[in-house]
Amino acid sequence: MRPTQPLRILTLGLVGLSLIACSATANPNGTPATATTPGPTRVATSIAPADAAPDAMLLVGRAGEPGLRLLVAPTGEAVMDVPAGTPDATWTRMVTATAESAKTQVRDLLLTGGQPGPRLDIDGSWRLPTIGLERVPAGVSADGSTIALVPADGAASGAAGMSRFAIVHHADGDRPTTSRDAPLRLATTIELRGAFEFDALSPSGDVLYVVEHLDGQTGRYQVRAVDVATGKLRDQVIADKRNLDEAMAGWPIAQLRRSDGVVLTLYRGLEHPFVHALNTAEAWAVCLDLPANDASDAVAARDWGLAPSADGKTVYAINATLGLAAEINLAELTVTKTSRLEAATTGSADSIVLAKFGHDAVGSAGRVVVSPDGGILWAAGSKGILEVNTRDLTTRHRFLDGTAVDGIAAAPDGSVLFALVHDGGRIVALLPGTGRDAGAVPGGGFDRLLAAAPW
Repeated sequence: MRPTQPLRILTLGLVGLSLIACSATANPNGTPATATTPGPTRVATSIAPADAAPDAMLLVGRAGEPGLRLLVAPTGEAVMDVPAGTPDATWTRMVTATAESAKTQVRDLLLTGGQPGPRLDIDGSWRLPTIGLERVPAGVSADGSTIALVPADGAASGAAGMSRFAIVHHADGDRPTTSRDAPLRLATTIELRGAFEFDALSPSGDVLYVVEHLDGQTGRYQVRAVDVATGKLRDQVIADKRNLDEAMAGWPIAQLRRSDGVVLTLYRGLEHPFVHALNTAEAWAVCLDLPANDASDAVAARDWGLAPSADGKTVYAINATLGLAAEINLAELTVTKTSRLEAATTGSADSIVLAKFGHDAVGSAGRVVVSPDGGILWAAGSKGILEVNTRDLTTRHRFLDGTAVDGIAAAPDGSVLFALVHDGGRIVALLPGTGRDAGAVPGGGFDRLLAAAPW
């Protein structure tokens, strides 16, 4: 077989880290790597498939395994172990937090170049926070200077209890720094009376945004800001600036974090889903209502996903199971278009011309994925995959009709889709435009499909 290039995959730009915060329930996944793991390590296993998938490398996770693996799609060969944690936008750094006994090891790993990166041991059992149903943890500021940790048990405090957050900085003496190679320092431990969960950090890490749960039964919540330097809650609640009197209630599904500090969190609301758009740089928010069809279906609501357009000016919110789509203008923070997607049958389509990324690019991954040229959306759900035109939010085709799909990843040139099938945790390859079966990755039991890259 061809020689593998294990470091190339770690220049990935993972585009599909999506969605949400502030729910009455959160999924504490994203278990960090073991304390003895300084970075990626190579492993050697190989299974010969009967129908080989197209050439690609896939970053995957399996249920019960703490880390991630880089697989060669045609053979299922695992060429590298990658620790689970919070990656930067290019997958060159990975923050991990590993709790053992009464200590937690925090690391900012350099995934290329063979250097381990800085390490800090702090008292207590902590982990990186997860948002809504996300499998990849959050908790790192956009500039990389600040890390927020939550108690490792993952439980929100009761109304009479205390919620705790540990804030770690990269430090240049006593001052935070954006240098990821600078030493790590425990800046403060913040204690808040009540049931609070992590929501976001400001781009520079000086403000911690938290969700205060007011009523677990109805999902009522409010977003609050904490000044990290003092550990104190600001008096003002961050309400919808377009409707200051509107109460917020819902459960988070997904979150999309942008480098400019805008954090979009998609919620299942009591009457309809909505996107809570929080400007973490300026401490204000707006709420954007999404289509209300079948809003009471809590199971189907889990299939909502968010994905940015190719030019970064638009975000698409799509639920393939419910057949709903919305287009959000990021400059105006308004819903500019909604659509009820009709189920289309698998079949031939007009030819799709997709712009090529560079050879070392990575395809987007998640529940909703946009083609490289921005003209096509693919959305996964409990009834299969929808292929949607971004121009008018109309359905082109449905692939794997009637099959529950947990996530998809597109090759960087858009020539093939990899689909994570819920039943058995299998990964299959499909050809866009036709949905034709292009092979399968050997093995099963996968529960995360995070990226696809060239081989």
